[in-house]
Amino acid sequence: SEMCIRDRAFSLAKERRMNPVQIASEIAQRLAPLVDEVPIVNRIEVKGPYINIFLDRGEMAKLVINTIMERGTEYGRTTEYAGRRALVEFPAVNPSKPWHIGHARNAVLGDTLCNVLERVGFEVIRLDYINDLGLQIAQLTWKLMKENLTEERDEKYDHFLGRMYVEVQNAFDNDPEVEKQVRAIAKELEAPGSEAARFSEKMVTKCVKAQCQTAYRLGIYHDYQVWESSIAHSGLLERAKTLMLECPSVFEMKEGEKAGCIVAKLDDLEDFKGMKDPYKVLFRSDGTRTYTGADLALQMWKHRIVEDPFWYVEFETQPNGQPVYRTALSGEKHNLGSVDMVFNVIAAAQAHPQRLIYNILELLGYEREAENSHHIAYEFVGLEDTEFSGRKGTWIGYTVDDVLDRAEEIAKEEVEKRNPGAGEEFKQRVAEKVAVGALRYFMLSASPDRKITFRWEDALDFEGDAGPYLQYSLARAQRILERAKEEGAEGEKSDLTLLTSKHEFALVKALSRFPFEILEVVRGLRKELRGTAFNSNRLTTYAFDLGTLFSKFYDNCPVLKAEGPLRTARIALVRAFKETMRNCLELLGIPPVDRM
Repeated sequence: SEMCIRDRAFSLAKERRMNPVQIASEIAQRLAPLVDEVPIVNRIEVKGPYINIFLDRGEMAKLVINTIMERGTEYGRTTEYAGRRALVEFPAVNPSKPWHIGHARNAVLGDTLCNVLERVGFEVIRLDYINDLGLQIAQLTWKLMKENLTEERDEKYDHFLGRMYVEVQNAFDNDPEVEKQVRAIAKELEAPGSEAARFSEKMVTKCVKAQCQTAYRLGIYHDYQVWESSIAHSGLLERAKTLMLECPSVFEMKEGEKAGCIVAKLDDLEDFKGMKDPYKVLFRSDGTRTYTGADLALQMWKHRIVEDPFWYVEFETQPNGQPVYRTALSGEKHNLGSVDMVFNVIAAAQAHPQRLIYNILELLGYEREAENSHHIAYEFVGLEDTEFSGRKGTWIGYTVDDVLDRAEEIAKEEVEKRNPGAGEEFKQRVAEKVAVGALRYFMLSASPDRKITFRWEDALDFEGDAGPYLQYSLARAQRILERAKEEGAEGEKSDLTLLTSKHEFALVKALSRFPFEILEVVRGLRKELRGTAFNSNRLTTYAFDLGTLFSKFYDNCPVLKAEGPLRTARIALVRAFKETMRNCLELLGIPPVDRM
């Protein structure tokens, strides 16, 4: 193998106005002691402006495998961003329906982003936003209160509410009296303690708990939920408004259509020069907030520009054993602490509103907070031959729950083919893990800015670029190690420097890249016109390539049939692959499977 140092020679040549060939020669002379001091470096050669560093394959295999074995489950974790904190909001599904496939993309992207940030040293707060106010909630509250629909049902509650929403939406659109009654309920919801508000809170709580069951199936958990009703009644908006008005570019309009409104004068920012109407309304003349005003206040809270006005209560204990807390108007105080970065995982269609919030933060003088506000934008997700509409109910039968159920059925059929004598419990357990792995990998394997269509055949491919293939490669490695233990091969003398063949070294190099790949994803979180790039597909590509290289190694380098120290060395390489792939799957949120 060889490494080339070229860019540095050229850049130094420009700085010092010297020939890059001479620069390369000087660098090589300084690097020369590495040949004697570092076993992994074999030799160093200069060719023109290029420096070639040749590595000793055997020594590199020894270094990489020993490092992986020493680090174990920690392999891949680095401390480059230690001491930094991030808040990530996802998936913010309206508590009036079950998750559809687009919500799954949001949730999987957000959860994986949190995993990645934690692996490089960040402390992460996982936040969900629950909009328990608004017209949809008013419609459902009116429907359920009117028909006294409070009894427990066999149907999952979020699915039940979704069906009820289809019915009430039809009535709302076609009956003026229904619309009048619903809007009256909407106003009543704004009054804490009212009959409608109490009823709605119970309804929303049941719906969110049902939605959480879908999240838990995908291995997704949160630390906090911020409820819209808490935002409306905690004093957050008033505190944020006071801070906004300290900026000369935010003021109350005195005349015209927007008289009495609190507005932000956007053309005071360079990007908005020349706007015909630069006055963006943050609070209406009657004191109510606009979407922009509310979102801006929430973003200020996330960055701790506004003192935390919320009280917190435990919402429920999650299957991972950790509690998730929700904001409330009474309870206990929590110190969430300051954060360095805020990420909002929101559909790409919201790119302009998100960018506007960050621009107004800059206008207010919070340049650092604006720079560290990120929109992780993702595009539409389709399901084969299906389009979704909450109003029309076309999602019925195609929710994330339904997709996972169907994926489990398909996976179970494949598991049965491969394990005809296995018990029912084993087949069901593996099928559940394969279904989750298939869905998560599919959501991560395309760049978030690409529209995708979920196809069963692609997602559940056991031998192609899909989650089950990765799980299968891990199971294959586990089986080799089990057989090695049965045969007593693990105790034999080993010489890792024997691992120098083409396929062995290709796998070693790939294993060594794992920490670097994670770091590169974080380093690549750069702002673009339509949001912040999050290259989740870099990790899935790495995982697939790693699985493919392991397969080539297995096919070309006998492990258990090898003899002596070479056999033990290859067993060690299999173990290093297993540790790395398991860590990679954990990063992607794909459940490991030891046998398929």
